Amino acid sequence: MSVVLVYITCAGREEARAIAQELVTARLAACVNILPEIESFFHWEGRLDQARETALVAKTVTAKVPDLVAAVRKKHSYSVPAILVLPVVDGFPPFLDWVRSEVAD
Repeated sequence: MSVVLVYITCAGREEARAIAQELVTARLAACVNILPEIESFFHWEGRLDQARETALVAKTVTAKVPDLVAAVRKKHSYSVPAILVLPVVDGFPPFLDWVRSEVAD
């Protein structure tokens, strides 16, 4: 099983905590890091916008991504949430094994 990182931005800390707790409780992610407030700049609905957001980094395996994305979409307040899956090319083998064991069926 390939380990991946899933980067997600949220409207705020409470939403981020709710999503993180759901992902770990449901064994869709072995661990989720909540990054402190970030400032984002983007074009939305034809104009330059900016927002203060909270970012999540979830550690999981490729097989869990579809269910993880579905769980995030259920709890997320954005109509188009940023959910990006990033491959892990290498890492500390015992940690990668731990991630796989935490999300195993």
